[in-house]
Amino acid sequence: MKAWANIDIPLKTYTVHLDHDLCPHVMEMKQRTELGWKKQQGTGSWKPFRSKEEALDIYDISYKETLTLIECSNCR
Repeated sequence: MKAWANIDIPLKTYTVHLDHDLCPHVMEMKQRTELGWKKQQGTGSWKPFRSKEEALDIYDISYKETLTLIECSNCR
């Protein structure tokens, strides 16, 4: 299953969301992306991944030392 990661630099969080209709955060992001708007600022961004495992691997490689991992409570 595809996944999204919300990388929030000010809050120091890396939140993983599964790409399905149960998560309101992912639904909102899909709607914005379809309209051509992508949140890409100095404060963080949304990144798509092929799977939850890939999102977690990127966290381990790139963000483990600086950001806290959160798994979305709506997606579990």
